[in-house]
Amino acid sequence: MHLISYDIENDRLRLKVSKHLQRWGLHRVQYSVFMGSVEKQNFPKLRQELAGYAQRQEWAGTDSILIVPIHQKLLKSIEVFGSWPDRWEEITGEKNTLMM
Repeated sequence: MHLISYDIENDRLRLKVSKHLQRWGLHRVQYSVFMGSVEKQNFPKLRQELAGYAQRQEWAGTDSILIVPIHQKLLKSIEVFGSWPDRWEEITGEKNTLMM
């Protein structure tokens, strides 16, 4: 499980990053914060792709992307003041669906 946030000045680049994270199956928990699981063997590729955005011409010196690993055991200790993000159980993997 990872929490990924970004602070990107350029609107078009910021939109590209958000859509990129959504294509990887991450869930938006706040405007510029995504959370979800990426298979361990695929995570280096995601990391490399995100690092590539910092090489673009539109990248400003004050822009940033933050990647924070969250161990499964720590998910239960996350505190939210206010409303929980939509689909929290789906994001954390607590919601399961049985299809027949």
